[in-house]
Amino acid sequence: MANLSQCLEEGAGRWPPRPAGPEPGLYSEAQRLALEELVAGGPEALRAFLRREQLPPFLSEPEVQAIARGAVPPAAAEEEPPSLGASPAASSLTYFPERSDVEPPALELGWPGFAGGAFRGLTRVEAHFQPGCGESGCGCKEAVRRQIRSARQMIALVMDSFTDTDIFRDLLEACSQRQVKAYILLDQSSFSHFLKMCRDLGVDLEQEKSMRIRNITGNTYYTRSGAKIVGKVREKFMLIDGIRVTTGSYSFTWTDGKLNSSNILILSGPAVAHFDQEFRILYARSKPVNLKEFSSSKKSKVLDQLVRITVASRDLTRENFLRMEFLYLRAFVGNLKRKRNWLYASREAVYVSNNAMHASPPLTKRNGSQVMRPHWIVER
Repeated sequence: MANLSQCLEEGAGRWPPRPAGPEPGLYSEAQRLALEELVAGGPEALRAFLRREQLPPFLSEPEVQAIARGAVPPAAAEEEPPSLGASPAASSLTYFPERSDVEPPALELGWPGFAGGAFRGLTRVEAHFQPGCGESGCGCKEAVRRQIRSARQMIALVMDSFTDTDIFRDLLEACSQRQVKAYILLDQSSFSHFLKMCRDLGVDLEQEKSMRIRNITGNTYYTRSGAKIVGKVREKFMLIDGIRVTTGSYSFTWTDGKLNSSNILILSGPAVAHFDQEFRILYARSKPVNLKEFSSSKKSKVLDQLVRITVASRDLTRENFLRMEFLYLRAFVGNLKRKRNWLYASREAVYVSNNAMHASPPLTKRNGSQVMRPHWIVER
């Protein structure tokens, strides 16, 4: 259900009535009209409207530029998909305030069971700063890594940007070695940077069965013309086993770990229940990511490049051979175990004709098992 800050009109050009009680600053018609001018005509149109109406500026210059760049025009705005959980027989004239027309995504990996008001431990608060200072000298990054290493059941993370390779390796280790379940919600605008980090590390997210990764946005502001402005996620917290939470201004990036000044609080006790509920609310609002499509498209691009090189050059030179081998390993290094049977079968079925040269590197050991290096058949 949309709130007042998301709906621009209700009925014949009128807003829904305000709730009872004074709520100053909840809604301003002048600001709404000013945003309409900004989205339609840009920063100059906004300034002209403010001068004409004799209104004080309410947006800083970075906010003006961000809204102007991020506004999605009506032609490019995608329509909402049909509700998957709605019944076809349900009447559109019937409204059930206590029910949603879309089924929330399930926390299929499991979730620590704490009934309402259940005891979550004694109330404790730890403060950490980046760079580290005080008696402990433990900065934000080291405190976060300690919390991940202490997890035994579940890690639930909400973050605006996640590109720190050290913290991500700790998460992978927790999932693979200790069977910890991980839920990760990342801001949609920075999700591509997270995927690039995984690609650079050679991590195939589709193979991480103990990890669920989804993206999320802030509120969406719809204008009268049909354009929309999508907000960003600024929440940053990490829930550990349902009994501790780490929250603060620290983002999981190299710059926040080395350059920027930030802080975090590690909380335990009854306050954790609020973050538990908030994460489940955000998870219900989040959207899935088709990791299989991303992985296949990534491999197809590399293989297409490999085919182009092979077809373009028929000469067996050292440079071409090394380029082909490099592209092959880059495409399949994350799936060697899964492709092992295919490699053995291809070795038995390969046929070398008289007019072809066969370059076959020997078997190599990887992780204690024999892995067949790729065969290359290059025509003279």
